Amino acid sequence: MIKIYVCYHEKAPLVENEILQPIQVGAALAKEKFLPFTDDSGDHISNFNPYYSELTATYWIYKNVHENIVGLSHYRRFFNFANDETKICRISSDFPSKFGYDKTNIETLMANYDLILPNKRGSKRHPVSLYDFYKKEHYINDLDVTLEVIKEKHPDQYQTAFQTLHNETSGYYANMLIAKKEVFDLYAKWMFDILFEVQKRIHKDVLKRNSYQQRVYGFISERLMTVFIALHPELKIKELPWIIVEKNSRKWKKYCLKKFKNKLLKWLGFKE
Repeated sequence: MIKIYVCYHEKAPLVENEILQPIQVGAALAKEKFLPFTDDSGDHISNFNPYYSELTATYWIYKNVHENIVGLSHYRRFFNFANDETKICRISSDFPSKFGYDKTNIETLMANYDLILPNKRGSKRHPVSLYDFYKKEHYINDLDVTLEVIKEKHPDQYQTAFQTLHNETSGYYANMLIAKKEVFDLYAKWMFDILFEVQKRIHKDVLKRNSYQQRVYGFISERLMTVFIALHPELKIKELPWIIVEKNSRKWKKYCLKKFKNKLLKWLGFKE
């Protein structure tokens, strides 16, 4: 059996069929539960959603779901099974079928792979390491602490983790994946063991940050996925293009332009 959970933290057009299951994340803190599936049942960390983002769903799947193949997506980010294009689009009633979310299609694909991940991303124009990119966008001490924790818990993995973060210029972002359950669990157990220890060491400082930078454990996990793949060369991986959902394509282009302008201003020294 296969089940891909689609994270929602707010009301939005639902994407669902026999294998796509919407799940409300951060439900333990929500004023309203607007979906039947929530991340606050069974063994959960739903109350940590402001800091872990979609990882509260990852944890819930790890601890409470028993399908043979499981996955995680977002209400605004999906895999494209239909072709090799990264697309920006709107949600429509035919969205699942249009982009290949068919049980037989995915099971056939997973017969040949252990793990499906979104295409690696990085800056092609001005490539920087995963470590240096994190330093530009977030608090680099958090990643340093993560490396310290890996060194203490998994000394045999430290060199690979260090080299991956300092040498790789592209990584697996968005915390999206589809995997055989045993692979999903292997990753989740390793990742959360590291993140929970990192949380013990930095969380007092995290609480002083703005809401965006408080999502630190989600940001760290995006880098940890790339490290995990480097640690497991035996895994057969299929990379797929992204589908980025935006109700209004003009608004999305405007957002991208604004983001580019902000980065340019930072680079020129006019903005911190």
